[in-house]
Amino acid sequence: MDGRKLFLLIIVLVIYLSLGSVMFRMLEGEAETQRQRSLDSFLKTFLSNHTCVSIEALRGVLSKATEDSVLVEFALQNTTHNQIDRWQFSGAFAFAVSVVTTIGYGNMAPYTLAGKAATVAYALIGIPVTLILLNALGEKLAALFAKINKLNLCSKSTPSINKTVNMVLIVLFGVCLMFVAPGFIFTLVEEWNFLETLYFCFITLSTIGFGDYIIATHKNSSGNDAYTVIGYVWVLFGLAYLSLVIKYITDVLMKKANKVVNQRHFKRVEGELTQLQSLVENGIKDKLIKSGLTQKRGSHDKVVTISASKLPDIAIGNTAYGVECTHL
Repeated sequence: MDGRKLFLLIIVLVIYLSLGSVMFRMLEGEAETQRQRSLDSFLKTFLSNHTCVSIEALRGVLSKATEDSVLVEFALQNTTHNQIDRWQFSGAFAFAVSVVTTIGYGNMAPYTLAGKAATVAYALIGIPVTLILLNALGEKLAALFAKINKLNLCSKSTPSINKTVNMVLIVLFGVCLMFVAPGFIFTLVEEWNFLETLYFCFITLSTIGFGDYIIATHKNSSGNDAYTVIGYVWVLFGLAYLSLVIKYITDVLMKKANKVVNQRHFKRVEGELTQLQSLVENGIKDKLIKSGLTQKRGSHDKVVTISASKLPDIAIGNTAYGVECTHL
């Protein structure tokens, strides 16, 4: 990619990010302000109803509670004095998947220095291996989609209709397998609505990973090792599928961008060649004769062959053309 295309891409991205910031502020700004007012009102009411609690004590409790909300919730609901073990096999497996896929939900993180160092080393090896695996899965999915795309379900005489139908089948297959079916299961187990499950699927499979929705954290699914492992294996296959879709969208955008740039370049070159032809027709020969680049032989003027290094460039627009003449 040359410098001009890179600069144009940066400008487009900056504009897109600016539009996104305006959109999200309009959608989320007022809602956060309302939540802040509600929290302020709640804290004031709490302090007025519990005069024995000082602001400093409340601040200390809230600060401690925000260190790990999951542990706090478990401690408040725990009446049997049992200990929660989030680092059992299913929890540790979920953490390992979030590391090597770079999703990083943020609900679990290593606390010890040894754990933090091990995470770094584990990621350095695991991320490249995972990328190789996802690339291999993507190739298998692409081969499968290519076979589907060759089907003649409608008519052999209408290939355009067949391609459209095949593309619809490919999209429906991927959406149902990676979004709708898992979304239906998550709706039942995690007690999310269907829009929330679709949101979770996309945020997870695109590796955005906000961490606001995480599987196997609800009371119905917490501690179910089989459900957790199967859920995170689905993440691996879903990553391959969504990566394939994103790559396809990227290729389409790049082709359209290159087409626009090439059209503009072709028009510019065509215009410059038209100017060059006009100059030739209007007497470049006379200009070369006046510059002493010809010699007379008999009664005819004949231009001898001149090396390109001896000819001045003829500047037209922003392009310089070196002219090499043999005979006129």
